[in-house]
Amino acid sequence: MGTTPEIRTSVLIVGGGLTGLTAAALLACRGVRCLVVERHPGTSIQYKFTGISPRSMEIFRSIGLEAEIRAERTGDQQGGGIARAKNLADPDIHWSDLGWPDAHPFSPTQPATCDQHVLEPILRRHTEHHGADIRFNSQLEGFDEDARGVRARIRNLASGEEEVVYADYAIAADGANGGMRERLGIGCSGPGSLQHWISIIFDTDLPPILQDRRFTSCFITDLNGAVTPRAGGRWLLALQYYPQKGERVEDFDAARCRDLAIRAAGRSDIKAEPIDIRAWDVAASIADRFRQGRTFLIGDAAHLMPPTGAFGGNTGIHDAHNLAWKLAMVLKGEAGPSLLDSYDVERRPVAQATLAQALARLQSWFKDPTKRLPPAAPLVPDYDVVFGQRFDAGAFLPAGPASDGPFEAHTMLAGRPGTRAPHLWLECDGRRLSSLDLFGGDFVLLASKAVWRQAVEEARQQFSMPLACEIIGPDSDIVDIDGRWPTAYGLDPDGAVLVRPDGFVAWRSPQGKTEPAEALSAAVRLLGLGAVGNAVPVP
Repeated sequence: MGTTPEIRTSVLIVGGGLTGLTAAALLACRGVRCLVVERHPGTSIQYKFTGISPRSMEIFRSIGLEAEIRAERTGDQQGGGIARAKNLADPDIHWSDLGWPDAHPFSPTQPATCDQHVLEPILRRHTEHHGADIRFNSQLEGFDEDARGVRARIRNLASGEEEVVYADYAIAADGANGGMRERLGIGCSGPGSLQHWISIIFDTDLPPILQDRRFTSCFITDLNGAVTPRAGGRWLLALQYYPQKGERVEDFDAARCRDLAIRAAGRSDIKAEPIDIRAWDVAASIADRFRQGRTFLIGDAAHLMPPTGAFGGNTGIHDAHNLAWKLAMVLKGEAGPSLLDSYDVERRPVAQATLAQALARLQSWFKDPTKRLPPAAPLVPDYDVVFGQRFDAGAFLPAGPASDGPFEAHTMLAGRPGTRAPHLWLECDGRRLSSLDLFGGDFVLLASKAVWRQAVEEARQQFSMPLACEIIGPDSDIVDIDGRWPTAYGLDPDGAVLVRPDGFVAWRSPQGKTEPAEALSAAVRLLGLGAVGNAVPVP
């Protein structure tokens, strides 16, 4: 008998959906070896996640994917509307303007509509191009860990062959029903399942036009569901079903789904051929912790959110972004393992607050027949949730008391440690760029005075860590186009701010320092970064 083949990698990612592939893309771009294991034979064919927030687009922009995502966008971003009618043939149509507003004042990029079945192949190509190993049609059969790393047994579902994977760390990105959270012994809290839905992908010859106007979605009151058109005639019909009334998933066979599509159209002289039929639940819950030993939970494995607000998939993208740079620094010896403690400390409170906003929107838009929802949180603007996420503790050095509430006003972001760095338009060598374009790789110190360059050089040598310095103003080629720097970051002309690879502020010196090198070195040491600071716990 032969021995079971062994694979060694740095990070094992269980789940190759939206968040798993995002994590793999972010890690691979940092040169971290990773192996993705996904039980399905390929990327999703369901639409699922659709609306990419501008903050998520900033993340994809940082790894060079913005242009490709926009080129492959789905839906209608120009003039499309959201409608409500008995069916698509109903002359009495009501229109609304739901959707992400203009983000240009706050971000270098705009939101995008890119369905999950289109986005996932983009992420897969990018990830494999950067060297990641992605195993579709492969199932996790066993998992354990010790002080040295994790050990997993995976099986190819086509051939039956098994392999053993050894990794330093693991990421559970296998969704709500993948089993990793339960395998790790992590519980969850929240109201749980709230509604039961069926998603029907069908081919049709219907035009995506209502009353001579393109539509991005139409709520069909006759069916208590929604129709979403897509280019090429492959549409989505999503509708609720009710087990308490005796309805079962298996009742939705091809014939019934074809009839439902015809009823949604309000006419029988159309093509309506079901391609995929899948059940899913609108649910709300959050894991009791986002880490167990060497394994981290992201996306639906960590939190389930109703689709109201379009926060769920975007929150998973933000999870991956927060975790990837920390894993990369620890694996490369640029920070101690204590940096990884900040993942749960930072992300779980933000996810909890975001879930509360999704539930509040659910309660304001729909009735609560289950009577299981908690009291609604006060609604805050969508972009406060998207841009204004604030960490109250974690891998940063606080500066003064935190503001009230879980989110900062997105119009008032001002460089406070623990918040996303503000967006400014800059110019360098005739090229227009955002201040956010300066981040994404190393830690970056922003300042106006060239004296901080020497401070960064000394810290880089002392701590053996990747640390860059960008001077904005007369002492540099980088020009502040709108004259908002340094005030927008809460600095005077002699101050400086240290920004993390994920674009969040780690430390700020509002005024200049007599000894800038000593001040910066002290901050890096307290953050537990670099070879010298590895033993220092993250505050």
